[in-house]
Amino acid sequence: MRASGRAGTPAIGHAALCVAIVILASSCAGPASRPAAPMPAATPSFDGFYEGHLEVTGASGGMNRRDCETDPRFVVEVRDNRFSIVQPHPRVATAASTLRDSTTVVYDATIRPDGTIVGMSSRTNATMEGRVVGVRMSGQIYGLLCYYAFTADRT
Repeated sequence: MRASGRAGTPAIGHAALCVAIVILASSCAGPASRPAAPMPAATPSFDGFYEGHLEVTGASGGMNRRDCETDPRFVVEVRDNRFSIVQPHPRVATAASTLRDSTTVVYDATIRPDGTIVGMSSRTNATMEGRVVGVRMSGQIYGLLCYYAFTADRT
């Protein structure tokens, strides 16, 4: 005894024919297309020369704020989104000759893709932070005994 569908076609044969048509139709459509992977965003470059000024904003307890004075000109060259600041403290060097070799602090800084500046002195572990927006760089230096603010524009 045979099960039959319409017009005498066996039901199993009809189901097999339907499956075959679906398989053939899907193979004609080609491989499923995937959305193209987005191109990685280029890392922004903050490279260039920046010129501005640096000012003393404070000193730690027991430190004379005048001894924190340093050259108020702030000039750096950023290469590969990195720069260094060499910050001498001539008044401290003059006042205490034994400190002469340790009164110049070097800060190495990096500018992250979002414009955030992070830096540190490897000798004193003092830090700097800031931001670049457009052509302007600004931030703070938290020295061991002295604190500064800087602002500079790309030239």
